[in-house]
Amino acid sequence: MTQSKYSQEVRKLLSSPGDEENKEQPSTLPREEKEQVYDVWSIPGKKGKKGFIVIRADADDEEDIIDSEISDLDTEPLPTKPRPQPVTYTTIGVLFLAMLVPLFCIAVQLYFIANPYTVTATLYTRSQQLSVTGTLQLGRVISPFTLSQSSTVPTTGKGHQDAKQATGFITFYNGQSNQVFIPAGTTLTGSSGEQIVTDQDATIPPQSQTIPPTFGQATVSAHAIHTGSAGNIPVGDINESCCTIAIKAINTTSFSGGQDERDFQTVAKSDIDNTAAPLKATLDQSMQNTVNGQLKSGEVLTSQHCTLTTTADHQPGQEASSVKVTVSETCSGIAYNSQELTSKVSQLLTAQAKAKLGVGYSMLDTPQVEVREATTQKTTVFLSFTAQSAWIYAISPQQQQAIKKLIAGKTTEQATELLSRLPGIERVSLTTSGFADTSQIPKDISHIHLALFYGL
Repeated sequence: MTQSKYSQEVRKLLSSPGDEENKEQPSTLPREEKEQVYDVWSIPGKKGKKGFIVIRADADDEEDIIDSEISDLDTEPLPTKPRPQPVTYTTIGVLFLAMLVPLFCIAVQLYFIANPYTVTATLYTRSQQLSVTGTLQLGRVISPFTLSQSSTVPTTGKGHQDAKQATGFITFYNGQSNQVFIPAGTTLTGSSGEQIVTDQDATIPPQSQTIPPTFGQATVSAHAIHTGSAGNIPVGDINESCCTIAIKAINTTSFSGGQDERDFQTVAKSDIDNTAAPLKATLDQSMQNTVNGQLKSGEVLTSQHCTLTTTADHQPGQEASSVKVTVSETCSGIAYNSQELTSKVSQLLTAQAKAKLGVGYSMLDTPQVEVREATTQKTTVFLSFTAQSAWIYAISPQQQQAIKKLIAGKTTEQATELLSRLPGIERVSLTTSGFADTSQIPKDISHIHLALFYGL
């Protein structure tokens, strides 16, 4: 290194304390116009040699190396002051990746432990619908019984009565020895004051010459002159002589049909219908409860026959201020035990399944039974029915274990062929999970699963 103007001064500063000559010489370092601070670093070397570095630090904290003498020293390189390096996103990413990789490896190992290589064999077994129609002697007759309900309501019909004349008959008696003629329109007055007029001519024969003699007589129709109920005269109200000598007129029967004009209430058809409707609804509910009360445990009612009748104490159009309506219902039916019917039908279907399908098939669910008709012969009941049910080829748990042992360790092709040859199997599919050889079935049957599907 070239000798600088600061070398001698620095050497004096670095000299030993016994060197008096160097102590007495004043410093020749130039003074700067600007205040400056110097750092002098003494560097020890081999064989007692020393080197130095002079570093200037201005007031603005900028540092410069202004002189040094280290080339003639047999020393190690000058140690530098380490400076902290800034933390970057790259450093964070590297650290995160370094942590993630072992965690991923552990997770993969745990996955293989928890989820070993498995095979699922899906077996689609054969199925078929069977139906049977027949008649069974089953059930009992419920004896007929009747329930009734009544209600009385005011009538709403309107009636009008015109005034009418009373009518009746007048008998004429003849005490003469000659025949007597009495013309129609002859007026007679009764003891009540009502006037009656004849409607026909009367020819009265003479008195007979017998001992004692008998009056000749003739009877003709007559009517009251005035309308109204007053014309309804009683027997004998007319009892008077009339017309000529020895002739007498008498009403031997009362007059009737005379009526006054008036308005009155009558029974309307709607009075009966509107009263009967709610009675029928209430009666139906009561009847249903009564019928159910007669059923034994497990019984079902069929062929229920009910008859409704409606009666009233007055007919439509009759004069009445109120009407009493009565509704009666009579029911009978046949009851049978549904479980007993299902059991007997199941026996018939089982016999049919063995004959048509062979062994190995089972009924999938309870058969659907429809009772078509119920008939009786005296007290014996016969039920005609139609039933159907689904039958599937069933594989028991013991058979499933045997199937797993059959395909364990086989290739998937061999396993598929073996499973397809099993009786009652329509179709086979294999699915695998895990990362082992998917063309090979595991030897451990605990890693083999069976899924059974029934195609209906």
